[in-house]
Amino acid sequence: MPIQNFTTLLQSMAEVRNWIVQHVPTATSLVGYDLFLKLGNDHFAGLPLDLKALYRSLPHPREAIDASLQQMRQAGLLEYALGTDNAPASLVLSDRFVALLAGYQRKFESLFILRKRLRDEQLLVHCGDAELSHFAQSLYDHFYDLGWFYLHNFGAVCFLMASLVKRVARAHGYDARVESGHVEITAPDVHFSLGGKGYAKPGQIDGHAMCVINDRLILDFGLGNVRKGYRRDFPWALGCEYQPRPAENILGAIVVPSGETATWKNDWRSPGTDEELKNYEPAVEQLFQRYVSYFG
Repeated sequence: MPIQNFTTLLQSMAEVRNWIVQHVPTATSLVGYDLFLKLGNDHFAGLPLDLKALYRSLPHPREAIDASLQQMRQAGLLEYALGTDNAPASLVLSDRFVALLAGYQRKFESLFILRKRLRDEQLLVHCGDAELSHFAQSLYDHFYDLGWFYLHNFGAVCFLMASLVKRVARAHGYDARVESGHVEITAPDVHFSLGGKGYAKPGQIDGHAMCVINDRLILDFGLGNVRKGYRRDFPWALGCEYQPRPAENILGAIVVPSGETATWKNDWRSPGTDEELKNYEPAVEQLFQRYVSYFG
């Protein structure tokens, strides 16, 4: 089965590569390609364009780097700045080079989203198991790419989202189950309950669902109603250590950057849980096949 997401990724990478080759002299070689990206990165990072540092940072012979730099100089992309011994010591990029960097940025942003910044804003995972943390991040990226987190899709349908997480986690070889309970969002003068008894609106079920993976990680992708009913910039998804405290009816807790504590509890389990999960089974399997078609 073709993996749609990977095919699209390769096509986009080829399109970016072709843009650079078409617009940047010397970029037909790997040395020239790497040099363009390295100089662009250091320029916008405010780093000095020191030749010795450049030689150390690129995995190419000094002679090959010098040859590409000379081609760039002849194309009007840069000039050498001399050191105290009158030998080339650093580089000065021309306005033409900077304009090419701006064009490259526009091209790249037309094809790719800066993933890390987006994920850092929307996902928080605290788990001592590095493999599970990485899986949670990857799963979040995949669900986001499929559009499943949006409120007009499944971001507020916690029983469906928990079931999808379980289905995909099991396909990846993890032990996973859906837990029913509720989430309390608390801070000084704050108490917001998601799925608590008596909080459901007409047509909603009194309850909340999340997925527990390997008896180690609580992964909750169904927090849309927190963003809708409490605070619009609340994380889209949370993951934390599964640390049950039966005496307190607590499954786990995490503190979000804005200071609130999210606590998953099981002192209330909706009596409609099993029926709700069963009702979503056909949709879960259908959506799982869509997941597989994109990500394998």
